[in-house]
Amino acid sequence: MYPAIGHKLKMKRLARNLTQKEAAKIIGVSVYMISAWENDRYFPSAVRMEQLSALYGISVEELRDMK
Repeated sequence: MYPAIGHKLKMKRLARNLTQKEAAKIIGVSVYMISAWENDRYFPSAVRMEQLSALYGISVEELRDMK
């Protein structure tokens, strides 16, 4: 089980100056899903983790393990 990554996802999105709507459009999900991931209601699938890490310019491992 991975640690909660919602805060990490939000900080990376904000560092890229993206809104939830913009991030959702880029990776092809709803704004609700971006919000759910950022609030740790759901965990992104492996495919979505790859898309998020590419969008935010880090590896999947870095995203999972960021402190």
